[in-house]
Formats: sequence, C-alpha cells, structure tokens
Amino acid sequence: MSILKVLVPALVLGLLLVVPEVVHAQAAGTAPGRQMRHFWHVFIAYGVAWALLFGWAVAIARRIARVEERLKG
Repeated sequence: MSILKVLVPALVLGLLLVVPEVVHAQAAGTAPGRQMRHFWHVFIAYGVAWALLFGWAVAIARRIARVEERLKG
C-alpha cells in the first residue's frame, strides 16, 4: 500500500502537467509572435518515458524486496 501512496500523487501531478488547459493558460498571456508552438507529441513522449522509468524502478524495488524476503526466511 505504501507504493500507492507515492504512485497516485505522482500520476496526478503528471496528468496535471500534461492537461492542455494548463499549457494554454500559461501560453495565453504571451506577446503575439512569441507563443509556444504545439508540440504535443514531445510532451506525450516525455510522459511515456517517465512512466516507463517509474514503472521500471517499482519493478526493481519489488524484486529486491522478494530477494530480501527469501534471504531472511
């Protein structure tokens, strides 16, 4: 259950950073000609990469915990 306490807030924060309304709200106040181009594929790629890295770290932590449990028992 402790992994869920870390995973859920991290996912919520990640989704909030990718929500289009948040990005548009930040870019709306910029001067004409200086607006950020819409590179959604880059944001999605970074999100997928971070999710994969986080999942990989969780998988390794679980495997280490299983090995430690076998060594103790």
